[in-house]
Amino acid sequence: MAIVKGSVLGNLSGKLGNLSARIVEGRTILAARPSSFNASQDPAVVAIRNKFAVTGNFIKVLLSLSALYEIWMKVKTAGMTVYNYAFKNNFAYSSAEKPTDQNIITPGGFALPVQAATVDADSVSVQLLALNTASVFTPEEVNLSANGVLCYFNPTNPEDPEYQITSLYAEIAAYNFTQPHTVDIPLNVLQQAVAAKYQNSILFFIVASKNAEGKIVQYSATYTKNS
Repeated sequence: MAIVKGSVLGNLSGKLGNLSARIVEGRTILAARPSSFNASQDPAVVAIRNKFAVTGNFIKVLLSLSALYEIWMKVKTAGMTVYNYAFKNNFAYSSAEKPTDQNIITPGGFALPVQAATVDADSVSVQLLALNTASVFTPEEVNLSANGVLCYFNPTNPEDPEYQITSLYAEIAAYNFTQPHTVDIPLNVLQQAVAAKYQNSILFFIVASKNAEGKIVQYSATYTKNS
């Protein structure tokens, strides 16, 4: 692997003969591509490949939510992409079949005081206790962003994928951090169609406080619920 500094080659990405190029934080990184590749069918190797695929699918969905992307961007290690850092922090928790309730959608954060959570056929409902029982909120924190990832598994029809992942969010203005609140997030038509095909789900849920400019100030740890 080589790192190209300066602008001799400019910013490159993609394939260059037997090299591949990618850009990380403004630097072009060149790596040699294998001349040939035969994927091992050893069960242990296949399991690792499947675990990589599961984690990759999970990270793509969680980073599709702008609030979660901003959170991971804040804490990622220098020289790593947001995707790679979130992947690194989730890989150990994934199984070869699907994400597990040990996966996370935020890196740390305050413990989220959830009283109850329900995943229905057409909506997700999370009952929160007063958030000021879990953290200290300043006057600049005026809004709340609720974000979730749903992993459906155990399909009714064995021909359907083993699992499917979708995202959900709600933005709540002028949030009262001293009072309990129920966050209700409706599922769209496509999400309802997916939900109807599966018998079980895992909900990954977090909240983040925002200032008046829409920037995240602090965020919760991941709450999970198996249904």
